[in-house]
This record gives sequence, C-alpha cells and structure tokens, in this order.
Amino acid sequence: MQPSNLPQNGLFWTLSAYTVWGLMPLFYQHLKGVEAMEIFALRVLWSVPLMALLLWLTVTPVRVFKMLMEPKTFFWLFLSTACISTSWYLNTWGATHGQVLMVSLAFFLTPLISILIGVFYLRERLTPLQKLALILCASGFIYACLNLDTFPWITVGIALAFGCYGVIKKQVKIDTLNGLSAEVILMIPFALFYLIGTAGETHWEAGEGDVRLLLALTAPMTILPLGLFAFGVVRMKNLSSVAILQYIEPTLYFLLAVFVFGEAIDAERLTTFGLVWAGFIVFSVDALKRAKVAKAVGTLELDKPNI
Repeated sequence: MQPSNLPQNGLFWTLSAYTVWGLMPLFYQHLKGVEAMEIFALRVLWSVPLMALLLWLTVTPVRVFKMLMEPKTFFWLFLSTACISTSWYLNTWGATHGQVLMVSLAFFLTPLISILIGVFYLRERLTPLQKLALILCASGFIYACLNLDTFPWITVGIALAFGCYGVIKKQVKIDTLNGLSAEVILMIPFALFYLIGTAGETHWEAGEGDVRLLLALTAPMTILPLGLFAFGVVRMKNLSSVAILQYIEPTLYFLLAVFVFGEAIDAERLTTFGLVWAGFIVFSVDALKRAKVAKAVGTLELDKPNI
C-alpha cells in the first residue's frame, strides 16, 4: 500500500507527530491509579501487531530479524531498548502521578545531555554557544537540586535515558520503524515476566471495560505519532527544522501541566525553567547557525567546477 494520496508536506506530518506527543498527558490522565509498569507492559504487547501493520502500510522492508542476529547490532539495540524502556516508563509514571512539569523539563534538557555525551564519549568539541547553553542548563539543574523539595529524579532519569538513546541509535544503521520493531521485540520478555508475575492483580484482568479499552489504546497512541514522524521527516526539505520542532512536545507538556492539570509553578520551578529555556534558546541558535554554514558549504561543493 503506497500512501500516494496523502499530503506530501513533510512539515505538516512532522508537526502533527510532535503535537500528538505533546498532548499525550491528556490521554494518560484517564489511567491514574493503574500501575505505570502495567501500562508499559501492555503497551509493549499491543505494539507488536501495530508495528507489523505500520511496516506494511509504509512499504518498509522488514530487516528487524536479520539485524537482531548480528551480535554487534544486537548489543546496541539492547542498550537502546533499555534506554527507551526507561524513558517510556518514567514518562508514563510522571503523566499519571502529577509530574508532567518535571517530564517537560527533562525533554528540554535532553539535547544538552546529548552534547555532554558527545563530548565525553565521542570526543566532540563544543562551540562557544554550546558551552554557554550547557552552563545555563547546568545552572538551572543545580538550582533545582538545591531548592526543590525533592531531588528531580524523574527529570534526570528521562533526560539521561533519552539523551543516551539518541547517541546509541547513531551506532546502528537501521531505519526508524525497523529499529523500534526490534526494540519492541526485545521488550516482550520483560513485559510478559511482569504480567505473569502479577497475574490476577492487574487492572486489565479486573474486567473494567473503559480501563481495558484505554490500556489497549496505549499502543496506537505511541505508534501513531511515530508513524506520522517517520512519514514526515523523510519529506522534510530542511532537517534542521526538526531540531526546533522537537520542542513543541515539552512546551505542550508545560502548558498542560500549568493551565490544565494545575501543577504548582512556584518561584523555584520558574527560575529552573527560565535558566533551562535560556540554554535551549542558545542551543537552538547555535544549531541553526551550524546548519546554515553546512548548507552553504554543501552549495559551494556542488558549484565547484569539475577539473
């Protein structure tokens, strides 16, 4: 099935993906009282048929089993699975326990975590603006640790997990859909282990119709924006725009937390977010400048006469 009748504007589909992701806490508010681990386990199991369907709809060659048979690729995919599982679980826990604000902060910090990993692991050199962005974000984080009532462990956990996930995925040459399919497959044993261990105690088995439906919908609510993103990002003419669009999600999280869920935004949290936002703005300016330079260099290379 070729989606030839769909709009081919990559910006539209990518923007739609981040908007759906950003509004996800509205969905999870209806699952308060359900253990985050149960939500995670059922989301994994329901994702299996949906990933198969998505691979078919997008006419993506199925390479997942071949990739899992390669020891080096399996190693990196196992690590990426651990990271994305941690991020999924903590994100779900935060959305169902009134911590959407701190989840939002985590996503604003994630690109800076990726920069730090690049410096210490990949030996990348920082630009002056990146150094300034790191100082501002680190100041916000340190301020939060010293002034908030409790240590922001959920923020640290998601930022580290998702930051590491991005770096690890660069070690594996695999498309988005096959990559996520491999990760879902690797999650299955852990999901089954939890569900078997809690047999007779889960909300799914309690037989509540509305809750069962919502738990079943956790998979499409995860896969839908991924499909939108996969369809849109390959059609984006300017990939540097994706670096800016990704902040739609935490921005919507922040707005929902404050104006819909009524989470407290006191002076300490406002100062923390102010410093992190300043770092994010500096980081975005640097990313756009470097993308502009790279584009100019590419244009010059194309314009060189063949000798």
